[in-house]
Amino acid sequence: MNHSEKIKNLLDENAGILTTSLVRENDIPTVYLTRLTREGKLKRVERGIYMSQDGIYDELFIFQTKYPRVIFSYETALYILNLSDKIPAEINVTVNYNYKFNKRPENTRIYYVSNEILNLGLIERENNLGKLVRLYSAERVLCDFIKNRSDMDPEIYIKLVKTYPKYPDRDIHELFNIAKTMDIIQEVQEIMELVYE
Repeated sequence: MNHSEKIKNLLDENAGILTTSLVRENDIPTVYLTRLTREGKLKRVERGIYMSQDGIYDELFIFQTKYPRVIFSYETALYILNLSDKIPAEINVTVNYNYKFNKRPENTRIYYVSNEILNLGLIERENNLGKLVRLYSAERVLCDFIKNRSDMDPEIYIKLVKTYPKYPDRDIHELFNIAKTMDIIQEVQEIMELVYE
């Protein structure tokens, strides 16, 4: 199998997206990316990220490819989970306190948390373009909204609190486990009692 065929296979395996690091890991000289781009078989999306010519640009998937440690959270997670029909004005992500971006991404709101709660409620889900992304579950997002209520958009907060009990994938036990770990069990209990009355 020649290098061009290997690249085609990698594109098929990775939802039409390639990175120079992935190409290097597979012992393919990166010059093939340049050649295939010149031939019109690949598009250079950003530095080090390429996609197939017939691929659909997926902002969230490409963002997470570029920054693999970020977790979609808050309004962005709600949108992916179909708990909000409002397209977020900016991408909301959560990272560890120690995470440093070489260049802070534009149009992004970044939340920093400790390692103890970073992976709490972490799931993988297909976004609206069918690509797998990492995000927080509805339960974690609800806990984040409750914990940071004063900083949240009141309209989205109220809608989330009212909508969660009807959410088909809700997991009340997980909600209370996350709330307990985040030390907001009392607030969550009070809000859930009001909603379920």
